Amino acid sequence: MKIDRLSRLNDRLREELSSALYRVAPGEGVEAGRVSFVSAKVAPDLHNAVVEVSILGDEEQARRLMSWLRSRRADFQRHVADRMALKYTPVLSFRRTEAIERGDRVLSILDSLEPAAK
Repeated sequence: MKIDRLSRLNDRLREELSSALYRVAPGEGVEAGRVSFVSAKVAPDLHNAVVEVSILGDEEQARRLMSWLRSRRADFQRHVADRMALKYTPVLSFRRTEAIERGDRVLSILDSLEPAAK
């Protein structure tokens, strides 16, 4: 598969997972607003995909939400299969990333430095 097609597929998969989050979570006591799908990387053969997830909250909340995501993997895959016309529905694996948290820390450091520069 060409690189630009794979890149578009990655973006589309991330978008579909984001919309699926609000369809899968209701009634389960899960705070879906704390979960962000940062990126999706589909293998060139379309059989697997690694989804990077950022979770807002403490370690216990992150652990609980990651466990919930992994337990509902089949529901997310079913949503992807229904919404995307793919030869294969990739098997999803969720991996936590702290990219957004690190970015927030950098921004808060920059904000604290700003008054001193004036």
